[in-house]
Amino acid sequence: MATSAKVRGYGSAERPLAGELWRRESHQPTAPALTAQGNFEPDNGQVDYARYFDPVRAQAEQDHIWTKSWLFAGREEDIPRVGDRMPLQVGPHSWFIVRSAPDEYKAFHNSCLHRGTMLCAKHESAETIRCPYHAWEWNVDGRLKRIPSHWDFPDINRLNGSLPEVKLERWGGFLFINADKDSAPLLDALGPMPEHFAQFQPERRYTAARFRKLVKANWKISQEAFMEAYHLYATHPEAVPFNGDSQTQYDVWQGEHGHVGRNASCSATPSMHAPSDATVLNAGQMFAQAMRDWHYPQAEVPAIDPEGDVRAQLGEWHRAVATQFYGRPIDLADAIMMDSFLYFMYPHMGLWLSESVPFTYQFLPHETDPEQSWFDVRLLLPCPEGATPPSAPAIVLDADQSVFEHCPGFGFLGFVFDQDMSNMPLIQKGAHSADPAKAHSRLGAYQEMIIQHWNRVMDDQIAQGEAAKV
Repeated sequence: MATSAKVRGYGSAERPLAGELWRRESHQPTAPALTAQGNFEPDNGQVDYARYFDPVRAQAEQDHIWTKSWLFAGREEDIPRVGDRMPLQVGPHSWFIVRSAPDEYKAFHNSCLHRGTMLCAKHESAETIRCPYHAWEWNVDGRLKRIPSHWDFPDINRLNGSLPEVKLERWGGFLFINADKDSAPLLDALGPMPEHFAQFQPERRYTAARFRKLVKANWKISQEAFMEAYHLYATHPEAVPFNGDSQTQYDVWQGEHGHVGRNASCSATPSMHAPSDATVLNAGQMFAQAMRDWHYPQAEVPAIDPEGDVRAQLGEWHRAVATQFYGRPIDLADAIMMDSFLYFMYPHMGLWLSESVPFTYQFLPHETDPEQSWFDVRLLLPCPEGATPPSAPAIVLDADQSVFEHCPGFGFLGFVFDQDMSNMPLIQKGAHSADPAKAHSRLGAYQEMIIQHWNRVMDDQIAQGEAAKV
């Protein structure tokens, strides 16, 4: 455990730390996300750069992490009808998820029992699961239905010919799978998230926009870029006047069967890196303008009373316009209406508790190349009263294609994602170029603590898996 001397952020009386701002919350001061703190602080460990490109390491992750963890596979609204299905490709491994009944989902290994043909190569729908090669066929619940020339396969019947399942569990409209039949329940892996997200109601949201982008960097490099706000000053300088990056709160929750990290920054608050003349009023006005332009183009920007509580006024305004826009009450704490609570569920999911930036992240390894990965982002908006809009299909982007230019649903934040993506290839290349005697990171003790923890957990999980082989 780290010592209590660790400095937990950098703020001032005028630009306080995130936790101090949340303690001043007037609307819902006891919201769990505002009062909770992590139960673990990792030691300041460093990361060997070889883990970002070494094929041996990539194989170890496939053997001991990706096939032994709860993986975010998709959303319920992705497959709304019985018979709808979608694949999940994780490196060389592939599974597929089927809506097998109106309120039932199943996940299977994506391989025909006959000669291994992939059974689901894309998002599709059919009354049965049918192999395209020789037409072996199963019901949508995985039970064997038909084998052409069955006389030639006397050892296969309806008792032993079902598709092999993998575990599937649901939470908040999300679908998770785990190929380890002995794994603990999903709830253990979610840690504090169900309690923190209860009022946010992710199950009453839908994928309004989505992109899936190829990244010329290892999947861990992509994920680690979002595990800290430290990069905001250099990568997103235009946000410094209204985002308290240096005042961010970081938390890690360590459980017996799961790990959750959180990177939470306050909006409508100048950074300590902002010029001395940056004010809370100006930060609040910039925040409101950005929200109006992106989320609520028909709304009026609020007239903020500089003598009053700026954040309370913004929270009230945002609740009112959101409630009117969606036709149902949106009643969340001021902080959740405007701040950026980004939760990470081990090993590869990011989920924002924020009405301002309600994104979901999925970080996945490339099918064959450890120096590439996939970054999948969803905009998760509230369902309007009485309706469940269809899930937006993913816009697939190559590594050199711009999110801002090709994904209008993300508004100005498409430009922000492009800024983030511009760093990834440089990190990947730089990992190869370090002094061989010192080819490791120098991570910050506090701001990069989630990165430290994730890498330690992966190392431990791989070591335990290798030891079990012996």
